[in-house]
Amino acid sequence: MSKEGIIIGYHAVEELLQSRVTIGKVYINAKADKQKIGALRLLAKESDTPFQMVPIEKLNRITRANHQGVIAVISPIDFVPLEETITRMFEEGKPPKILIADGVQDIRNIGAIARSCVAFGVDLMIVGVKANAEIGEGAIKSSAGALLKLPVARVSSLSNTLDYLKSWGLKQIAASEKSESFLELTSFTGLDSWVLWMGNEDKGLSRERLAEMDAIVRIKMQESVDSLNVSVAAGILLHALYSK
Repeated sequence: MSKEGIIIGYHAVEELLQSRVTIGKVYINAKADKQKIGALRLLAKESDTPFQMVPIEKLNRITRANHQGVIAVISPIDFVPLEETITRMFEEGKPPKILIADGVQDIRNIGAIARSCVAFGVDLMIVGVKANAEIGEGAIKSSAGALLKLPVARVSSLSNTLDYLKSWGLKQIAASEKSESFLELTSFTGLDSWVLWMGNEDKGLSRERLAEMDAIVRIKMQESVDSLNVSVAAGILLHALYSK
């Protein structure tokens, strides 16, 4: 059964996961049958679809219809396949410019980052299945429609994605207040392709992730300010990369 982008019922969601339809997220009652949970979880993993166990009250807030403890929300955008997209860019001789949202959880930040991506020539945004805000109508509204223009790839493992992008020789860039290198007008001179990593609103990028970066810069600002909102920082860094 479907209503305004919502699919309800175990068998309907199972069929949806087996189709080519892009799903934003699957919600399932935490007290549902374990065998059914396992089957849906496997299908969700195979299609890189976010899957969340929730109390029955949350499902009832989404819809009062007979959902049988399972609800899928159709994604308002079609995610692009990562490897196929990167390969095509290189075949066309277009050096990829990529932004990765690693653990960004606020839909308003996802939207604002996407808008900066479009403004400053980013070719692809990548988000993780886990620990990232859902790209739904709220995120699209926050992006002022930019998410409808910007290619977005959704991946199950950002660590594997990092290894894959490195295999293409793409430089990995991040910002950290602990870096000794300040962002300057000449910081990215001569860099035609790159991957910019933006981390979680509270914790930023993990130490393990930062250790994998080719360049880490620090945004110069007044000492009275400890850090910037992730979407603001992304805009500053993307402008610097665009203006190099």
